[in-house]
Amino acid sequence: MESLFNQTYPNDNYEIIVCDDYKSTDGTEEMVKELMNVSPCELRYLKVKSNYKGPATARNAGIENARGEIIGFTDDDCIVSPNWIENAVPFFDDKTISGVQGCTLPLQPHSKKNKLFWVRHTNEITEPGDLRYATCNIFYRKEALLEIGGFDPRFTMAREDLDLAWSLLDRGYKIIFSKNPLVYHETRYMSLLKYLKSLKKHESLALFIRKHPILREKLALGFIALKTNIYPIFILLAASSYVVGWGIFFNVFTVVAILLYLWARVITDTNIKMYPLRILAFIRYFLIDFISLFYTVKGAIRYRCFII
Repeated sequence: MESLFNQTYPNDNYEIIVCDDYKSTDGTEEMVKELMNVSPCELRYLKVKSNYKGPATARNAGIENARGEIIGFTDDDCIVSPNWIENAVPFFDDKTISGVQGCTLPLQPHSKKNKLFWVRHTNEITEPGDLRYATCNIFYRKEALLEIGGFDPRFTMAREDLDLAWSLLDRGYKIIFSKNPLVYHETRYMSLLKYLKSLKKHESLALFIRKHPILREKLALGFIALKTNIYPIFILLAASSYVVGWGIFFNVFTVVAILLYLWARVITDTNIKMYPLRILAFIRYFLIDFISLFYTVKGAIRYRCFII
């Protein structure tokens, strides 16, 4: 909030809208109302009630209540640069541009020690090819967002921002990337159990592909190219073969699973010193990859969308 207060853009030309889920219990409402007394620009607080969980509905409330023609999104674990707004707004002088994705860097240096015992989670967007249309750092024309109906609330855990962008792109809107609107995103380390629970977000992949079938061509064999989706399947095949007593198939599937695991999780770069550690971390990686696969398949069944 302080980084949003300290903008080089004129204070009377922008407003801050904090959208808070009605089940929030972290003191956001009290904090924002205190900050209203010291905010250099207009600061508003919205308590959002909805039957849908997740940020999509809250952000839609912000869109509907915004008074400006341009809407900038950032998240509660981010710090925006002082010229964040000033660097983004001029792009919209070009009437053909409807969105600007900015550059996002980690707030803290990555800790190798923490990465060994925790699962790192952060958003990093530094090049045009990184375009993920993440709401930690992106600007849109309000009229374009209203035309597509805002965020789809069915995306309760992930991809609501990516879906929003592709809904615009599907209608011919233009979204560009720029390094100038800069945001620093908190580097978080999650426990394995908490991270495994977050993998439910992969269930939304099928809904996303169903809404944007043109992406199926981009995804063609991408499910296999991810590599981490494949070796858990062969581990399951090996286990099934062992149970039914098919010894030769068990041996074949086991060898293939080992080779695929080495390909997917061990030989991922030229840092040979990390190979032994990655081999020892097999259980951790398998749990992550198997549960990701489970939710991806579950989503394909739920939304009746064959992913590949």
